[in-house]
Amino acid sequence: MASFFESVPQSVLDKIDSLELKVEGTNCLQAISSLLEKTVLSGGKRLRPMLTFMMGELFFLESEGVVECAKAIEMVHGASLAHDDVVDNATQRRGEPSINIVASNKSAVLAGDYLLADVIHRLAHLGDIEVIRQMSDVIKELALGEWIQSDAIEERSYSRELIEKIAQHKTASVMSFCTWAPAHISKAPAEIVASAHEFGRRLGLAFQLMDDTLDYSDNSQKDVLLDVKNNIVNSVVLEWLELNPEAFAKYREGTDLIDLWNESHLEAAVETVKSRALSHMDVARDCLSKIAAYHESQGQSKEVIDQRLAPLNFIIDFIITRDI
Repeated sequence: MASFFESVPQSVLDKIDSLELKVEGTNCLQAISSLLEKTVLSGGKRLRPMLTFMMGELFFLESEGVVECAKAIEMVHGASLAHDDVVDNATQRRGEPSINIVASNKSAVLAGDYLLADVIHRLAHLGDIEVIRQMSDVIKELALGEWIQSDAIEERSYSRELIEKIAQHKTASVMSFCTWAPAHISKAPAEIVASAHEFGRRLGLAFQLMDDTLDYSDNSQKDVLLDVKNNIVNSVVLEWLELNPEAFAKYREGTDLIDLWNESHLEAAVETVKSRALSHMDVARDCLSKIAAYHESQGQSKEVIDQRLAPLNFIIDFIITRDI
C-alpha cells in the first residue's frame, strides 16, 4: 500500500485528507451520523474519490463540483455497503465488525437510505441536472444489480454474461461516474466524455473480477469464502463450477456451495478470471490514450499530460496486482 500512495500526486492526497464524509443537516439524528462514520464511512482506501480527483487533474480542473462528486460517490458506496452487509449476512467489513453487527439490520438499512438521500440533496446544490441524473442512475444500478444477483441465487442460474451484468450494475456504474463527472464538468467534447466513462466502466469490471479472486487470498479482510457461504456464484466460483461439472450438477439440483467446495481446479479458475480482468484493462488504457490525444490537440504539453496520466495507469496496475 505504501508504494500505491507514493504514486498518488500530493495535490490529490491533500484533497483526500480534507474530504469530510459526514452526514450534515440539523434533521439528521446523531445516532445515524455516528453509526455511519464508525462503519461504512470509516477507513478504506478512498479509491473512488481518489479516482475522481485524478480525473479532475487530467482534465485540468480545480472545481468545487469535482469535490462534491468525489464526496457523493464515496457516500453512495458507503450506503451500498450498509445494504450489502444486511443482504449478505456479513459479520466483517475491512477487518472490523460490519454495520449490521455494530447496530442491527434495521438500523443498517435505514442509515443507508438516509445516506443516499443526503447525497442527492448535496448534489442538487451544484445546479447541474445531468450530474444528478447520472448519480440517480448509479443508485438504480446498484439496486438492480443486487436484485438480479438475488434472483440468480434463488434460481441457481448463472452464466459469464450474467455475472458481468451484475458487475456492471454493482461496480462499474460507480467507477464510471468517478471518471465521467470530471470530463462532463470540464465541458470536453461528447466523444471524450464517452471515453472517460468507458475508462471507468472497464476499470470497474476489472476491479470486480480481481475483487472476486481476493475471497481466496489469505490476506483477505473479508469473511473467508463469504460468497460461497451465501451460495453466491461470483466469477471465480463459476469458473470453478465449470471445471468441476459433477459439483455444478449437484449445485443446480439444490446442494449448497459450501457443501461442495474444495480447492480442486481453484488456481485455474482464479487465473482465468485474472485474464479477463487484464482484457478489460487493455481497453481502459486505450481510453486514456484517446483522452491524452485530445489534450495534445488542445495545446497541452505531452510531458504534463503524461504526468497526469501516470497515477491513473498506476491504479490500473494496482487493481491487477492488489492482494488486499
